[in-house]
Amino acid sequence: MTHEPTNTDRAAWAKEALADFTARTCGGDHPDTMDRSDLENATSDLIADLLHFAEQQGVETDCILASAVLHFEAEQREEARP
Repeated sequence: MTHEPTNTDRAAWAKEALADFTARTCGGDHPDTMDRSDLENATSDLIADLLHFAEQQGVETDCILASAVLHFEAEQREEARP
């Protein structure tokens, strides 16, 4: 039986990626110790850098953003179901 990831799993994966990113870009700060404003800025910066990467690979960034929002909303709805 395969384990279907939960939104908690997905958030943990994102936190790991963000922790690696902030270790390189925010003086070693960890997401757990950042204040809300710094955490928001770091998250936004990581998303922007991912878009730079995608663009360099020839991927349409508008499509990525739209797809990400659709996936996020679908996953939120899926876990909200009783």
